[in-house]
Amino acid sequence: MFKENYIITGTIVCESGLHIGGSSDSVDIGGSDNPVIRDVITGNPYIPGSSLKGKLRSLLELSDKKSSASVIENGGKVSSDEECIAVQLFGTTPKDDVKVDGEKTYQTRTIVRDSLPTQETIDKWENADELYAGSEIKWENTIDRITSEAKPRNIERVPRGSEFNLEIIFSTYSETETKNLIKLLEALKLLENNYLGGSGSRGSGQVSFKNITIVKRDVGYYTEDAEEDIIVENEDINGAINAL
Repeated sequence: MFKENYIITGTIVCESGLHIGGSSDSVDIGGSDNPVIRDVITGNPYIPGSSLKGKLRSLLELSDKKSSASVIENGGKVSSDEECIAVQLFGTTPKDDVKVDGEKTYQTRTIVRDSLPTQETIDKWENADELYAGSEIKWENTIDRITSEAKPRNIERVPRGSEFNLEIIFSTYSETETKNLIKLLEALKLLENNYLGGSGSRGSGQVSFKNITIVKRDVGYYTEDAEEDIIVENEDINGAINAL
């Protein structure tokens, strides 16, 4: 039975250029053949919730013994053991060998919204002559080890210093699940020392999180117009974890 929602909001800060790939079906003259994903309405870059959620799950699976064992048992596919923290946070897809209360799935407890750029970031993009629609072109070279021939390539990146709005909803259905909120924050902390998107080993995708606020909304909030409880307010990841 549903118990409560924890609404996690904050800001994702690009500490380096960020590349999350989009469609290259049409390339503008002078543009990149390796573009970033963009909102079809505004044309601005954004961070898909699927990209952020997938990265958080991957990092959590690598850091948790039971989750890692489940990934290995599944031949490299996502964890499916309901006893591991990755499944308890992010759920499983329907499979014949995964049954919880007679069902062939374990419902996710974590919703990750698409992260749109802040208005301040949009204003910066519009006032920067060296940017095109919120992105920069980063050039790289691959070198032929035999001939030493340089083969230039480029990728489109959201520039360093750009900020995006973060919103994650974590739902609980029992008292024991509340402790998993800390594990979700720890996954965000792991990401700060890893990377988001592509080309992370070549300098892209370093992010940090700030202004983390967590509010709790129980059943009464939705059925009786009860007040929400502020659990954490305007903290970094370490501050948010320590406050719980």
